[in-house]
This record gives sequence, structure tokens and C-alpha cells, in this order.
Amino acid sequence: MQKDSDLPEEGQGDKTIVVGVDGSAHSRLALKWAADEAKRCGSLLRVLHARIGTPNDVPPWYEPGASDLSPAEAIVDDAVGLVATRHPSVLVQGEIVECPVSQALIVASRSADLLVVGARGLGGFEELLLGSVSDQCIEYAHCPVAIIHPDTDEPPLLAVEPQIVVGIDGSLGSSRALRWAVHEAQIRSASVKAVYAWQYPPVGAFVMGPAKGFEVVAHEIVDATTEHARRLAPEVTFTAVASFGAAVPTLLAECHGADLLVVGSKGHGGFRAALLGSTAQQCARHATCAVIVARPHLSEEPSRDGKRSVRTEAPMSRTDRSLAPDAAGSKSST
Repeated sequence: MQKDSDLPEEGQGDKTIVVGVDGSAHSRLALKWAADEAKRCGSLLRVLHARIGTPNDVPPWYEPGASDLSPAEAIVDDAVGLVATRHPSVLVQGEIVECPVSQALIVASRSADLLVVGARGLGGFEELLLGSVSDQCIEYAHCPVAIIHPDTDEPPLLAVEPQIVVGIDGSLGSSRALRWAVHEAQIRSASVKAVYAWQYPPVGAFVMGPAKGFEVVAHEIVDATTEHARRLAPEVTFTAVASFGAAVPTLLAECHGADLLVVGSKGHGGFRAALLGSTAQQCARHATCAVIVARPHLSEEPSRDGKRSVRTEAPMSRTDRSLAPDAAGSKSST
């Protein structure tokens, strides 16, 4: 086990990706996706296991008492070994934190560029009462969040051009999602399809304009988005469409067969969206592909006085297990 002084120095990687692991099949899929993304981006990968008490799901090779490893250490070592086998060149840092899962991941997101979690883990009934880990991360993380579904690990039967679908609505959140989608498309050599879903206000709404006016606004948003995307990355194949219908079902239909669905953390949902669950949360739960919720980074978050501020991490009980690619290769045989 290495100390903090033995960790990779800051600046070795341009970005940091944090992925939560708990030994479950869902977290293993999230780990594979995070490792692939770290390889594409040249990022440092932080593998984080957090739990209060003894974990239930340990690797098949682990036998209590047969080695000095604790169950939590076995989970982390197994995850680090998987990354080393899948992508030997990826720098990986394993961590064990004694605190609730959601809290640990949200704190870790303060110094991350992307937080990756599985769609489901080992939450159980208590987690349902408190809200799932992914819901908590979508709501409170300090960086973009990736939610990984089981279908994302299944390669397509036919070779197709990778595609990223992004939801737009003219809000600041959708603008952030667009930037993330276009940048990711550059890395993946993918195309981007922006989708604006719109509806007429319900009958009896306080403000009603001419029906044609809503269509005009929809086309204005599509045109403005297209122009913005071309400025960001003219080399990326980009299309934008306006579709009449509710946002969540429209986006879920559009992302079928896509590699990624990117949505903003907040849009123009209002009180009705708050009652039904946000677009981001609904898409994260029901999409058949990986979902990126483009939350703002910590440096973008305004403080109470309106100024941007940077908060430091709260102290936690933590064990670091960090391995460079060459060391990871030897550790994976543990």
C-alpha cells in the first residue's frame, strides 16, 4: 500500500475521472466504461470504494483469512486489476473511504472532471428511502456525472458511426450539455444530434401566445444551437432538430442506438418538472445508453454572495491504493 506522497503528481494527466465501485455487476460495467473514457482522454482514473461496514459482494478469488487483504481492499484491488488488464497505459488510483457512498462520491467530485456511477448498485431498501446513489450524484455532484446502464457494455452487431444525442432547450444547462457533447464527439470521432422537445402550454396556462409562436421559438433555438456548435467544433458532423412532444420520451426515443445521451442538470422544467422528477433523472433511469448529466464544475458554481468560490474537501477516513501502469500490471495477479 502506498502513501499519499507516492501518488501520481498533479499534472501527470490533464483530467481526472472518478468511478464508484462496490463489487456489483453494475459497478463493474461503470468501471469498464470509465477505464475506456480515461484511455480516450488520457485521464487519471480514481477508483473509489465507499461503505460503512463490511461489503457483501467481494471478488470470487477472495477468501477471508487467506491473505492480509480486507474485503474492501479486495474489491479495490480487483477493480484496479481489471483496469490494468483492459488498458495498461491508464494511470489508476484506488481509494477506500469509510463513509456513505453518496457523500464520498460527491466529495470526490470536487476535484474531478467526470464522476462515473452504475445505474444500480448495492443500495437495498435503505438506499431507496434515501434516494439512489445516482440520483444523489445527479443532484449534488460538482462535475458532470455519467450513469452507465447494462446495455452500454454490449457492442453493436454492425459497425456504425458513433453518435451522441444531446438535449437542448435554450437554457444555460443545455448550453453546457452541448459543449460537453461536442467535445466528446471530437474525442470519439462521433456525430452529434441535438434535440429540442417542445409542447404547447396546458389549457388554462397563465400566459398563452399564438400557437405559431412556439414553433418559431423552437426553430430559433435549433438555429442558434447549430451556429454555436459550428463555432465550437466545425469538424464535427452536427444536426439539430425540433420535435413536438414531452422532453423525456422524445430524448429516450432519439437516443436509442446512440453511444451517449447528454443532458443539462437544469433546464426550463419549472414546478411541474420538480414534481415528476427532473429530465436528467428520468433519462438517467430509463435510457438504454450511457447518460451524461452535464453538471457545472465546482469552479463554475456561484456562492451565496454571487461570486464563484472553490471549496476544499472535508476530511474523511481513507486508504489510498495507487498504481502506475507498470505496477498495476503486477498487482492485477493478486
